[in-house]
Amino acid sequence: MKGNELVWRVLADRAIEGKRTWANVADLAFEAGVPSTTAYLALDRLESNGTVDRYKRGGLAVVSVDKVLTMLCAWRNLARDTVAWTTRDAISPFLDSSRGPYALGGPDAANAHLGGRAVADFREHLVYLPPTVDLNGLPQSDEVRVLAMDKRAMKTWDGYSSVAQTYADLFATPGWQASEFRAALRERFVPAREWNEAGDQQ
Repeated sequence: MKGNELVWRVLADRAIEGKRTWANVADLAFEAGVPSTTAYLALDRLESNGTVDRYKRGGLAVVSVDKVLTMLCAWRNLARDTVAWTTRDAISPFLDSSRGPYALGGPDAANAHLGGRAVADFREHLVYLPPTVDLNGLPQSDEVRVLAMDKRAMKTWDGYSSVAQTYADLFATPGWQASEFRAALRERFVPAREWNEAGDQQ
């Protein structure tokens, strides 16, 4: 993923968890795993459309989770980060924490974030693996899309892609099933009247 997407993902995930304010841009950049200059550029896009407020003392606050997610979705490019397509049986041996980090994405992650609530059937699975994993020789199939896992995700994800990443990946996935999962995530995690909550927290 590009640096601006990593910044937006952290902003969205932390805001969903209840952390809308940041003391400074350096802390945000560190958590996103990007240089401070990248974080400043990513924030410029969000400040211009009212997604975040920047304070003179250096801090910032997320005004709209919805808008951060919208920016993340607009930039999400699954094809760019796809490293392989394969079968569920072939990818199964890689889903072992003793072999290294991994994360299930898409509908599998949405199911987990929704507490096991299955909102639609699905066929295509998303799996995140470090880009250094050797996937040569895997059989070709359209069952599992393997995506490159960034360094920050390797450290912070626990078997599933984050809520914001899951939402953006579902947005970038065609089909009514993906839309149903995304709608369920939105209903669960994105407040309908954010501006009231944002005003209370600033």
